[in-house]
Amino acid sequence: MTSFSLHLILCNLFIAFSILAVTAIKHLFKNHLSARAIYRLWSVLFVLMALPFIPVRLPEMLTTAAPAPNTHMLPETAVQTSKSLQAIMDTSRDWMNDFTISVNKKTPAIFGTLCLVIWLTGILFMLIFQFKARRKLFLMKQSAVPVQHPALCRLFEQCCEELGIKNKPSLYSTMLLKSPVMTGVLCPTVYLPSHLMEGIADTSQDLYPTLRHMLLHELVHYKQKDALTNSLTNLFHLLYWPNPVVWFAMDEIRSDREIACDTAVLKVLGEENALAYGNTLIHLAEKMSLDIFSSVSGMSGTMRQLTRRIRCIAAYQKPTKAAGIKSSCIVLSVAALLLSMSPVLTTYALYPVFSVSGGNMYGNTLHNTDKTAIFDENSKVSEIDLSSYFGDADGSFVFYDLSQDTWQIYNKEKALIRVSPDSTYKIYGALFALDAGWITPENSEMAWDGETYAFDAWNQNQDLNSAMKNSVNWYFQALEERMGKASVQQYIDNIGYGNRDLSGSFPSCWLESSLKISPAEQVYLLKEIFADPASADSSAGQIFSASHINAVKDSLYLYNIPGGALYGKTGTGNINDHNIGGWFVGFTESNGHRFFFATHIEDSDNASGSRAAEITQAILSDLGIIH
Repeated sequence: MTSFSLHLILCNLFIAFSILAVTAIKHLFKNHLSARAIYRLWSVLFVLMALPFIPVRLPEMLTTAAPAPNTHMLPETAVQTSKSLQAIMDTSRDWMNDFTISVNKKTPAIFGTLCLVIWLTGILFMLIFQFKARRKLFLMKQSAVPVQHPALCRLFEQCCEELGIKNKPSLYSTMLLKSPVMTGVLCPTVYLPSHLMEGIADTSQDLYPTLRHMLLHELVHYKQKDALTNSLTNLFHLLYWPNPVVWFAMDEIRSDREIACDTAVLKVLGEENALAYGNTLIHLAEKMSLDIFSSVSGMSGTMRQLTRRIRCIAAYQKPTKAAGIKSSCIVLSVAALLLSMSPVLTTYALYPVFSVSGGNMYGNTLHNTDKTAIFDENSKVSEIDLSSYFGDADGSFVFYDLSQDTWQIYNKEKALIRVSPDSTYKIYGALFALDAGWITPENSEMAWDGETYAFDAWNQNQDLNSAMKNSVNWYFQALEERMGKASVQQYIDNIGYGNRDLSGSFPSCWLESSLKISPAEQVYLLKEIFADPASADSSAGQIFSASHINAVKDSLYLYNIPGGALYGKTGTGNINDHNIGGWFVGFTESNGHRFFFATHIEDSDNASGSRAAEITQAILSDLGIIH
């Protein structure tokens, strides 16, 4: 709920920026944009305002390939975990119980709830006002009667022909109006005030030009689909009611709508009739009621809007073809620029702001350059369906076969989303400390500081093996404090760890804070460093000595498998006492073959490292990697 509220606030800021940008462009290019072009430019705003409420997924960026020969493939039906594997898992609870502490986010849940309640309350009041306007419209429709005056019907037909309208709207009159309006998306109807038809005998009377101007104006509204625009305006005014810039935009849209309509009418009437059309508008202004229905299009408006319209009518010049092309090019350029930033507004933009956990709202997706470093056109990548293993949890699984140089991925979109590494970062924290000389493979012991922690295993002296097994936070935080933020940042940059962001609370940036990494990157780095410690040929592997890599590898040892062993590290993301994320990353060695993996899961309160480890072991068992 907090995530939704923050997402809505950020979207409101972006929408406000877009509105101000459109307004600035209007004034900057006022001599180059036609009235119709300015009006259509606002339609881009409608698209941007809709995106925060539509689950738009970004285009898939990962190219998949057919499975390579000899690739480990899962059976079509998931195999039940074997009894021998279950026995191993039952006796491995020590390392699978990933000790973690809760991270309290600065934004409390009550903030999100309060914002949501205020927003919904405002929507309720706005709905009441719109309901009142709808009721007035309903009463007006009930009082209206079809226009049957022969002269007026002929004039109406003539106006439709002038505008090229084949599917004509209905024409009614009512005593509840002071100025003409057009309304209805599905059943469009033009309504005329009854007093305008008093004294009509034939089309030669003085009232004829006035009626023609009015009918042309309302029919242009019909032709431009302004009834739909009105409905969208009301909808987004409802959803974005707290945003004062949106109120300003809605007023500008209505004003630009009428100016665009006036310009279209003058295009039919000709420049020589601009004065007469302006006089019609001034004449009606004396009788117009400002209590206009919110869902209709008409000739009325505020005095400020009428003043703008009169000035535009007085300055009207017939547009040239070159001016129209120039105007269209400007509008298309501005629309393309604004729409290019639209992913900022989608429900997946601050992924996963709409997830049940709400804990990874700062996660981000790999950029193209990052993905290129992991996958290229020669990469052998295939997708596998592992949904039955994950159950009700949302997550991903990445598997790399070193000997075959093949990748298998479940839920590739999630596999490219960066999230907090939590305790899996300790793999690299240990490597950094070993390389910097703060600990050595032979002497990695650190004295307990005497502070009482929530877990008994933490309240004693630690070395690298015990600290890794029991996931002792204070041990690895102390190492990073000794190294210093600048030194850690240099290591992070050198190996290309995730988003490389240590701006969070140091030395806890890896605990649901600023540092993020994706499951795909986890596997890539593990492969680069642990593929062959004796002869590492990767840029990441060459940074660390074989002895340091082996020391960390020994601390990651879990249990033996036929022909080798399983190595790995769990991680649990806990925010406000809710386990919202679980990791299990590592690799296996079996008969000379190495396989690297990463599993990440998300849930509202049941996503832990131990659960991720159980899922991973079941998958590896069915792949034939462990038995």
